[in-house]
Amino acid sequence: MPQERTGDTRRTDIDFVGFADDCRVEGRVDLEDARLADLLNRRKMITIRDCVLVSTLDGHTREFDRLVISLNKLDIVVASGPRGDPRRRLATKPNGAVVKLGPYSAEGFMHAPPTANPVRGFDRRPAMVAITDAVLEYQFCDKPVSQWFRTLLVNRDLAKSLRSVASPGMLQHGAA
Repeated sequence: MPQERTGDTRRTDIDFVGFADDCRVEGRVDLEDARLADLLNRRKMITIRDCVLVSTLDGHTREFDRLVISLNKLDIVVASGPRGDPRRRLATKPNGAVVKLGPYSAEGFMHAPPTANPVRGFDRRPAMVAITDAVLEYQFCDKPVSQWFRTLLVNRDLAKSLRSVASPGMLQHGAA
């Protein structure tokens, strides 16, 4: 993984997978922050290199050397790259949640301090909110798809609905 020192952060080239209303966006991004979530929450636009758009409607693809995409077009991004500084992590409790965004449904665990309710505080969070042990469901070429991801970043600003669930997808946190 190529890295170059730039001030207090390291630039790291990471894989990128995101989901817009009608396509999957795949490519590479320069990680200019400790975590992908930090980068996405700091920016309004992101540049994706070696980008491939895959239509979820009919499967056709389009390729771009570079594509600049507005984050308000991305419903969901698959978390990749480093997890950030372990010294900055807080003790949290996993809470089952289902978020509907565009044609997608993401079910998994939102994390919050033990006394907080992440569903009630959803509108006060940064734009991209992590859901762990997540199952993403959507249609690809008129066929249902269900994929598991360690962590998804859901775009709070594009969420149509959010609700608590006792046990997402019948999974126990960390069991997958």
